[in-house]
Amino acid sequence: MTRRPLDPRICPVAIDANALNRDGSDHDNLVDRLLGLSSAGTIRLLLPKRVREETLDPRTPTHIQKAVGLQIFTIGVGLNSDEQRRHRMITQELQRNAKPGKHEADADHLFEAAKYGGYFITHDDRILTGVGRLGDVLPPSLTVVTLEDFLAIFDSTRPGSRDEPACLVQVALSAGA
Repeated sequence: MTRRPLDPRICPVAIDANALNRDGSDHDNLVDRLLGLSSAGTIRLLLPKRVREETLDPRTPTHIQKAVGLQIFTIGVGLNSDEQRRHRMITQELQRNAKPGKHEADADHLFEAAKYGGYFITHDDRILTGVGRLGDVLPPSLTVVTLEDFLAIFDSTRPGSRDEPACLVQVALSAGA
């Protein structure tokens, strides 16, 4: 049985900052469309905690800082033993032969997307290629895609066209942040 992605209108969509990069190509229109869907309340964007921290760096392009500034974001919480085990497995898969600690932030992004969202939009090749080897660690409800693929999925689903359970999500908001 082939797994169908969830309707993106019913669950949070975690994003990596690189999904919002602008380069003067047609990709810029995709970024505008994603942000428009979010502004209209059609989808709910979610920033993993480390993605938010990265975007606070003064070297981050202004358009990315502005786009993520008002998004819901996760906050750091302690992990239970099973979550720690899964996080270690994700970290090991993404690190492969790289220097230890080099891809810890990517592992955090993917782990939090799996914990809180139904989608993770990224253009990180290491994540996109490594996710296939993490089938036993990541929930089947998570779909890791590029921005273009996400919008194709969005376009192929109609609201209410599937008999799917709503995503059960605990989104942590930081008061005053």
